[in-house]
Amino acid sequence: MSVDWSSWPLLHIGAADLPHGDARALIARTLDEALRRGEPFGALMEMPPGVPRNENPDDGLQQVRAVRRLRPGLTERCRGLAFVLPSGQREHHAKVIRSGDKVWGCPTFSTDTAAAAQDWLRGRLARGAL
Repeated sequence: MSVDWSSWPLLHIGAADLPHGDARALIARTLDEALRRGEPFGALMEMPPGVPRNENPDDGLQQVRAVRRLRPGLTERCRGLAFVLPSGQREHHAKVIRSGDKVWGCPTFSTDTAAAAQDWLRGRLARGAL
């Protein structure tokens, strides 16, 4: 687990080694902290492999609540969320990724490499894309 602020406004959240529920909680906390900075940003999120199984049902509810709470700030300040996932997992989450503006309030992108995610985010940040 790692959160790297050193390339701000490009934020890197490394949650690939966490259980899914812990990864979602880390992402929500970190995005909340990023929003408190009051500046435009983009976030690269390395997600855990696999599909969540046998999770606490409250984890999903907490995720929905967190996204609803974060969405207004993300709409205003986030230039993009890039999810790094293995290709099979990207296909599993494709509907949510394509619905980024509706779900998260900002554009989303998925790829299997951090480099591609960084390139996409840098382009969005450079254009001041909304």
